[in-house]
Amino acid sequence: MEGMDLGMPLKDDSKYLILLEKWLKGAELHLLRFPERPDLVCYGTGEGGWGVQTNQKAFAAYAMLAADPRFDGKRAGMSREQVRETALGLLRFSLHTHIEGTFLCSDGKPWGHTWISVLGMERMMHAVDALEEHLTDEDKDLLRRVMISESDWLLDHYPIVAGLYNKDGNNKPESNLWNGVFLHRTAMMYPDAERAADYREKGSAFLVNGISVPADAEDGTIVDGKPVSERYVGANFFPSFALNHHGYLNVGYMVICLSNAAMYHFACRARGVSAPEALYRHIGELWELIKKCTFPDGRLLRIGGDTRVRYTYCQDYVIPMWHMMMDLQGDTDCLQFEEGWLKQIEAEMDAGGNGEFLSYRCGSLRRASPLYFTRLESDRAAALSMGLAWRKMAVEGMEAAASSESTAAGGAVVSVSAEAPETWHDPYHGAYLHRSERRAASWVWESAEKPQGLILPPDASDLAEWKENLAGSVSGLGRFTEQRLETHGGAPFAGGFITWGSTLFRTHGLLAEGQPAEQDIARNRLVCAALPDGVQMIVLQRAAALLPRTFVADVKGLHLLIPNDVFNGNHRTYYYEGGTYLFHGHGSAEERVSTGSRWLNIDNRLGVHAVYGADELSIYRPGRREIGLKTSLKSAGTERTMYADVICGPFQTELQAFAAGEAILDAGFVLQSGQSKEETERFASSAGSALALDTGASDLRAVLVRGFDGKQYVLAANFGEADAILRIPSGDSSEASDAVDGQRIAATNAGEFVLSVPAGAARLIRW
Repeated sequence: MEGMDLGMPLKDDSKYLILLEKWLKGAELHLLRFPERPDLVCYGTGEGGWGVQTNQKAFAAYAMLAADPRFDGKRAGMSREQVRETALGLLRFSLHTHIEGTFLCSDGKPWGHTWISVLGMERMMHAVDALEEHLTDEDKDLLRRVMISESDWLLDHYPIVAGLYNKDGNNKPESNLWNGVFLHRTAMMYPDAERAADYREKGSAFLVNGISVPADAEDGTIVDGKPVSERYVGANFFPSFALNHHGYLNVGYMVICLSNAAMYHFACRARGVSAPEALYRHIGELWELIKKCTFPDGRLLRIGGDTRVRYTYCQDYVIPMWHMMMDLQGDTDCLQFEEGWLKQIEAEMDAGGNGEFLSYRCGSLRRASPLYFTRLESDRAAALSMGLAWRKMAVEGMEAAASSESTAAGGAVVSVSAEAPETWHDPYHGAYLHRSERRAASWVWESAEKPQGLILPPDASDLAEWKENLAGSVSGLGRFTEQRLETHGGAPFAGGFITWGSTLFRTHGLLAEGQPAEQDIARNRLVCAALPDGVQMIVLQRAAALLPRTFVADVKGLHLLIPNDVFNGNHRTYYYEGGTYLFHGHGSAEERVSTGSRWLNIDNRLGVHAVYGADELSIYRPGRREIGLKTSLKSAGTERTMYADVICGPFQTELQAFAAGEAILDAGFVLQSGQSKEETERFASSAGSALALDTGASDLRAVLVRGFDGKQYVLAANFGEADAILRIPSGDSSEASDAVDGQRIAATNAGEFVLSVPAGAARLIRW
């Protein structure tokens, strides 16, 4: 906090107000009114489930605007009274379509009494408070009946479960949190309720099993009157605080957990009452990991990827999380995160031009699923309305933390600079992250679209994309082909990591009668090493055919995805030996650019070198947005929500047939973060910078790379089934060391380093 101006400008939350005012124009396009019930209004499709929650989140935005004294009817294009009446209609639709109400959702059913029923209510309750003076007695009575009905159902019919693995069906961190706080909220709002004490007790049990870890099983700390271990059911988070929600390393749902804690934290702050102690369990530790996975401009560094639309939903709910950490821990980094993210929201909204937040890059989704589109729109609106409700409280808390040098329940002040060296690893997911001043590098095997690596400057959020990034791509004859994880191994070390593993390319939806619905066509063996020089990453790829006659539709070696959409101004510059390509936007036709060069640089920020296996690097431009919802038989062939160029080498699109065991792809690459075009070219033209070594074995690959720290590195990969020996000329060096464990390797009298490389594994040495 030293040297920061903590005066009135910090408390200015007008950006939230203005963005929501602009959104009203777009929101009007999705309002539904009912002639038979003129008191009700619905935003979205009006269905149960997500349709009701969409409406509830839209209510939050309308209500917060109506309650704000600074509301500008000219900017909004409607009067405060119109906004307020719409908000009341949205709330009444939500209440009257509940089991306790008098109306039905558009699918002909009421909603309520499910594991997720109260999520939308949690996301709207700050707005209920803001509009309370305008609620009728009937509104208040029905709200009470709905909340008590849902709380009784949670009490009597919904068991608390928790588990580390999504596949077992018990990984419930976020729902345990929102169900727990809802029970506490009901008891707080209606202390005269017959079962209020029971709501509080089960609410705390839910919360203890929200951000829960294995060590909680033996934790005797008294929380809300009982030892943690007495309420503990199971762990949802690994000891590293990795989360396997939806079956992959899910940074987004780590955010959702903290966002739901934030909603009740601020509800208690606004009332001047103490929140349950269980609400704050492990918030500090989880926040430290999320910060490692956040770019300086606020975008999430989702190292495990995302199966959904990029930069929506989980990304939107960073706002209440940041405000809570400002309030609890005095974390000033959140100010930079917040400013950067709001600018990106504004840029995307302006690009759409119709008042909607997402129409520019999600136009295809808007046409294909109004339910899904309005759900995402309302998430952003609800999150912004929370900023309008809580930002001033958050800044006050941050100021108090700075002046007293003390913190509240969340723990010590955390301020992790994007430039500070950071390493994180989770063994189960095969997840590795290292951040330094010049490079953010990661690899995750148990990821959303398996597997995926990343290297980029730590402030270059616009270069980040994860869909099988750096994992190579082989397409079979089905409607789509994906990779299924077989094995992985590796280790972090000071300054980087090394990892290796294998996947199967599986093609789905084959056309011919008699063929299987899905078929494994190739085994992909991959090795990735982030060098401790803080700049470079080496990636080795080898895919071999599995079937006696394996048909392959296309091959994209390397498979480095470079987003080229609204977040980077739709503008990319690619430099290569002998020329420059400047691309604006995604174009309207599929395009392949052959550079004739084995090196390439993107925007003077990221360098790529093909060491072996590719005569040139190509730029593939799909001509439409192909990044978004995870590919399935349902979504295959549809346009998605973000555009990305693909850097490939080799790149083949002709139908080919391979014999079993034959190499489809066999290539190695060096990538360099924070490098200019001149630096990339200089490295590529310098003798001995990066070269493939002759291993004398068909399944053994080795690459020698000169580090930016003055050291020589050799990455050796054994793609075979038996252990192998690699002999490396030692030159003038008498000793090398293993990068992982520091084990010394002395040169032999013959002037060689002799390296044993286990089957299916890799080693990295340096001297």
